[in-house]
Amino acid sequence: MVEDSLRTALSLAKNDEVTHFAQDKFSSLPRSDQRRWAEVYLRGLLLGHGRKSVRRIAEEVLELPVSQSLQQFINQSPWDWREVRSRIAEEVEGLLSPRAWVIADTTIPKRGEHSVGVERRFVPSEGRAINCQLGTGLFLAGEAASIPVNWRIQLTRRWIEDERRRNRAYIPDSVEALPEWRYALDLVEEVGEWGIPRAPVVGDLRHTAGAHRLMAKLAELGADFVFEVPDNFELVPGPHLAAVHSGFGPQRGPNLVRARDCLRGADIKHRQVVTWAPGVDGKHRATQAVSVPVRLPVDPGRRGGPALQLVGTSRQGGRVKLWLTNRTDLRAAEVISLGALVDRTACDLLDLRAHYGLLDFEGRSYRGWHHHMTLVSAAYTFAKRSAVLGQRERQLS
Repeated sequence: MVEDSLRTALSLAKNDEVTHFAQDKFSSLPRSDQRRWAEVYLRGLLLGHGRKSVRRIAEEVLELPVSQSLQQFINQSPWDWREVRSRIAEEVEGLLSPRAWVIADTTIPKRGEHSVGVERRFVPSEGRAINCQLGTGLFLAGEAASIPVNWRIQLTRRWIEDERRRNRAYIPDSVEALPEWRYALDLVEEVGEWGIPRAPVVGDLRHTAGAHRLMAKLAELGADFVFEVPDNFELVPGPHLAAVHSGFGPQRGPNLVRARDCLRGADIKHRQVVTWAPGVDGKHRATQAVSVPVRLPVDPGRRGGPALQLVGTSRQGGRVKLWLTNRTDLRAAEVISLGALVDRTACDLLDLRAHYGLLDFEGRSYRGWHHHMTLVSAAYTFAKRSAVLGQRERQLS
């Protein structure tokens, strides 16, 4: 009873603020009833308890048996999520003044096989194969938070080439099965079209096939990046390893050296102790770092790839971390600090999964998945905005 009273009081206290936020962010929806359902769903994600199902949201927010109408708004209604996301991104950019655009994948476990994009996949973080959807998000990240502003669902050829499966999930004709790295590139390109000020693209590419292609394309776009890479990632070494031969020979292109071996060849001038910006727990850290010049490998017949800086740190959290960046002017401390925003985003993803309904989409359609994820982003933006502005007010008082 006490909990119910508190929930009601919170709903009433936030009523005007949530309404204003929903009216602004969903103003592009053409019909008034769509905008009202968007506010209902947003309230459910913010204030609901437990699993954020459509039925539970309808019952908790409206206390009426209208789940079918809410389900239709999410899964069948043809409203465009892109304009909503661009408005969310504008809000987040003004709130956080982001230091980075963080790319992060998230798995969404599913029991059946009919929800769009579901496959049995090996998930490195789980150490096992699970039945799931795989979403890729672009987060605008600062020290206070990282907030997702754009999403892609990764689809395999099985979903694209099976006409019956494709039609059931309402997958548009323009959607293709892409390599994993292309989803990340598409997110960056689309957010760039929204006019959001550019920031370095950051992420963990240790398990991403085609990571070198993503970096090459971002360099062509003029985008800065900082990516964690595996220790066996192959690179063209800098002058400090010019004499190293890996056996590729003149017909195979330049000699390639694994990232860990590039660092082993570094002399004392490349080594330093750095103190870098706070992590998620707010503590400053000091670590030994090695920084050396390298290049990306390129296709035969082309000149050398983009000039990069490889930064390696001493063991953190049980492993040595290796970062690649095309910002060769950055100090190692700044590279490591930007890379640490991946951990900031991982914490926010856990929060999204636990409290904002990220895992709770019940529909099966491509359109519905994007609608749900857009509303999850809106709910998280509202929650973080309230927290950040509240903290600023307390600091000024």
